[in-house]
Order: sequence, then C-alpha cells, then structure tokens
Amino acid sequence: MTSSLFPWKGGSGRTKWPRAWPPIHASAGPAEVEHAWDPLLATCQEMARARGIPQILSLSQPISGLDPLAVLTRQLGLLPPNRSSSYCYLSHQAQGERVRVLGWGSLRQLDLSGEGRFQAARAFVQALQPHVHTAPGNLESPSSRQERPLCFCRFGFAPRSGGGAALVLPRWQLLQVGGELTVARLNLEVGPESDPAALAGQIAAFFARMQRLSQAPLPGWELQPPLPVAVAETPLLARIQKALQAIQAGSLEKVVLAEAVDLALPSPPPIPSLLAYLEAHHPDCSVFAFALESQRDFPPQIFLGASPERLLSVWQGRVQIDALAGSVARGANGHQDRMLAEQLLRSPKDRREHQWVVRSIQEALGRLGMEPRISPQPRLRRLANIQHLQTVIEAELPTEVHLFDLLAQLHPTAAVGGYPQQAALQWLEQWEPFDRSSYAAPLGWVDLQGNGELVVGIRSALIAGKRARLYAGAGIVADSNPAQELAEIRLKLHSLAQALALQPLPD
Repeated sequence: MTSSLFPWKGGSGRTKWPRAWPPIHASAGPAEVEHAWDPLLATCQEMARARGIPQILSLSQPISGLDPLAVLTRQLGLLPPNRSSSYCYLSHQAQGERVRVLGWGSLRQLDLSGEGRFQAARAFVQALQPHVHTAPGNLESPSSRQERPLCFCRFGFAPRSGGGAALVLPRWQLLQVGGELTVARLNLEVGPESDPAALAGQIAAFFARMQRLSQAPLPGWELQPPLPVAVAETPLLARIQKALQAIQAGSLEKVVLAEAVDLALPSPPPIPSLLAYLEAHHPDCSVFAFALESQRDFPPQIFLGASPERLLSVWQGRVQIDALAGSVARGANGHQDRMLAEQLLRSPKDRREHQWVVRSIQEALGRLGMEPRISPQPRLRRLANIQHLQTVIEAELPTEVHLFDLLAQLHPTAAVGGYPQQAALQWLEQWEPFDRSSYAAPLGWVDLQGNGELVVGIRSALIAGKRARLYAGAGIVADSNPAQELAEIRLKLHSLAQALALQPLPD
C-alpha cells in the first residue's frame, strides 16, 4: 500500500506521525500555510537522503464547488497555441453517482509500447509505490478508494500501435464524487537537495489557486448540425465478406471489424465542453480524454470518447468485468423500443456473438487460476442511441496476481478483437487497413495498491487541431448480415460526429 510512514521514531521503534498535527484553516495567511508543511517536507527530505533518490509527497485538500472540467478549461487556456500538457480525464458511474477524475501534467511517465507493455506497467507502479507518501489526518480519507494518488494509463490496441500510449503519475489531480466536494491532490518531488521553502510555497500556491477556481464556470456551447460522416462502403463490405469467408472456413468464430473515418472540423473543438456534452447526453457511459504533451509546432493529439464498456474494475481483490456484445438501435417510441429490445434478446446471432465474449473472458480468468461468477443469461444495457446485451462477470483476484497481469490476459476480449483471440488478431493485422491507435484498447486509472478502473476505448475519436479520426466497429459471426453490420457502424459513428459539431459561445 502507499506508504504514510516517515522517520519519526516512537518508543516501539516504529515510524509514525506526531499525535497532534496542526489543521490548516482557510483563513490562515500565506506564511502560516507554507510553514504548516515544513515538518512533512523535512521528513520526506530525510527519507530522500537516506535512500539516495527523490521521494514524492502527495497531499490533498477537499474544496467545495471545484469543477474539474472548468479547471481543465482554465489550464488549457494558459497554454501557447499548438502546445499541450499531458492530461487525463475519466468520469464514470459508481453506485449511482458520477465519479470525475482529472490528472494534469506528468511527474513520472512510462511509454506503453511493445510486447512487454503490461509487465512494464506493473513494474513501474510497484517500483513507484514505496517512494510515494501521503499524509494522514483530517485532510485524508484512507478508507476511500478515490482519495489516493492515481496513475493514468492509456494502452494501444496492439503492441506497436501508435498514438501516445503511456502510464502517467500526474503532477496534480482532482477527484469529484457526486458533483459536490472535490479533492485536490498535489504530487510533489522532494529530492535530497530540494529547497523546502520553495516547495512549501508551491504547495500553498497550488491549493490557493484551486480555492480561487472553486466557482469557475464551464464555458457554454451551442450545437451545430452533425458533421457528415462518409463511410467508404465498398471496401468495408469487402472486408466483412472476407471475414465471413474465414468464419465459414473454420479459422474464426468471430472477428470485430473496425472502421476509421477522417473528418475536417471547422475549428479545434472545445475539449472540456465536448466532455461535458458527452456526460450529459451519454449519462450511462464512461467519458474520457487522454492527451500527452505535444511537440512544438504540432497540434496536440487528444484521444476521447464515451464508452459503454467497463473492461475491468478492481477494488481490494474484488474484480468486475463487463461482457458487452450484441447491438440494436433504440426505438422512436416506447413500443418500438421494447420490440427492438425483445428482438435483441431473442436473436440467435447476437446471443452467439455475446457468448463468444463471455467465453473469452472466462478463459482468460481461468489461465490465472480464477473462478468467475457469471450470470446465466445476459441482460439489456440501454444507452442513448443503442441497446446492447451485457453480462457482468465477478471474481476474486489471487494475491500474487496484479491488475496488469489480468489485463494482459483479457485484452483484447472477443468484444473488440474476436475469437479465438490470436487467430482474430492475425486476421485483423492482415486485413485492417489502418492503425487502431488506442481504439478498443484499455484506458483509465490505477492506484499504487493495484486497484483500478479501466474502460474500453470505443465510441472514440483521435483529435489533432482541426482534424478528427472517428472509430467504430461491429462483431462479425457466421450469420452476420453485411448491410446490418454497416448500419451498426454508421449508428456508432453518429454520436461522436454530433458531439464534434459543438461550437463555444463567445465570452
């Protein structure tokens, strides 16, 4: 677990904090606030000197009325044109409340390309863990899964996929649960030769700035007509036919075809407003954005979307996984909606497509010695413009198995790759004419204890300035109808094309 032990020695020889830690009041002056951190910084610096490497001090304060997307708007507004800092935003539903997390900057970062990327991610987190220290007391809630320093990760679909896959410990993060209180957290490097007074000033300045931004509004926007999405039908239909031939020949049971459509935008989209729009119009989805610091003279690349599929949630050894496959549109009225839902639940083709996903997850868990609990029948997952078959799978994570070990076995599931896994990946490598980047890959956050929340990067787009590449896919099985699969891909592309039509309102 994250260390909160510093070298204050008690009678038992155990390292501990002093009994009376002075609270920091909002009315305290700048000098008083800065000096309040002195014992923390001094102790962390002693540890840096003893270990011979910098340590990371992670401090948090709850702030009322702090909107992560409003703060992101301010941060982006401070950057020069065509430049970006690293940032990650993820919001999802948890126990009836929306959890929103923003990480900004990069204090530690690992590239996540190559065959050993999942093993490298585990090693990175485990090597970092002993050197990150949080302060207990009235500003911390160690029992809360959210109030911890988090690392944000974005993988590529394949080991050599482009697009900036990385694992990042941010310089600071904001976490809001339910739209009320936001916990602001600063991660600060304390080296053997650091200036404690300068570091104390940085701490005070960060929390003071977050307090000033606590009532900052999110800029408004207006929705324009949806951007036209032109799908190249002939080559896509040809790929669907090739997939059906491979399935009929017995080399595949299922393969998930993706399509990428490039759009020219009238102007760079207002990312925070776009994310707010996706949250409002897709409340049951996980909304995400991930950007890495851009090179000079190149527009930043932002991978964003609204995913209906949670790949993996781990909390204190308990695992939940979504199996999501089989789709139909929403109806124009209640009666038509129910008819389409019943059609989906009874469809042999969609049930078969869904079952390959459940089976691929079951096999992945079995390879790690895990015994999953699986509902005997799928349930209906209704979203704003589409309905899916969903099965929730639960299991206990063995103590020797890390979240990234499980991720290495799961990805890609049959929901985004195919079945059998390796045969489907080989087929896609041969016939898919573009790099998926992070489309259909895992992304989300992990903490230093091995807990995490990861979603599948579908219903997504890669944005660079006034260019956007939209992604969508469909699962092909033996009795797939090519025209229906084409219509499904168009339906999935439409929601992001609508969101990208947002234009900011003038100040």
